[in-house]
Amino acid sequence: MAMARGTLALGLLVLLALLDVEAAGEVPKVEVYARSRAKEGEENTLHCFVTGFHPPKIDIELLKNGEPIPDVKYGDLSFNEKWQFQRLVYVPFTPTRGDTYTCKVAHSTMAEPQLYRWEPDF
Repeated sequence: MAMARGTLALGLLVLLALLDVEAAGEVPKVEVYARSRAKEGEENTLHCFVTGFHPPKIDIELLKNGEPIPDVKYGDLSFNEKWQFQRLVYVPFTPTRGDTYTCKVAHSTMAEPQLYRWEPDF
């Protein structure tokens, strides 16, 4: 019984090591989009969906004209079937022509934080 438990524990350690190697150092994929089709002057929700990253520590900020937007909501940190993490960050906003909306992401796999711009279709 003790031998079987030892073999099982070793097998589990090997599996965890393989998963860790497979998931290690994954660069985040970032999508910035509005909840519904954006119309100038109409309230909407700005989303920044960050997926496929590992390790789980990440900083995500939503910015308007380079300044942090207040009252941003953070969805739960979750992971997919490949053990890569994902997180949704969102905030109500009213898009106006001339304003720039970006999602700023900082992660250990990046040399420096990256900005991802929302491109309105109006």
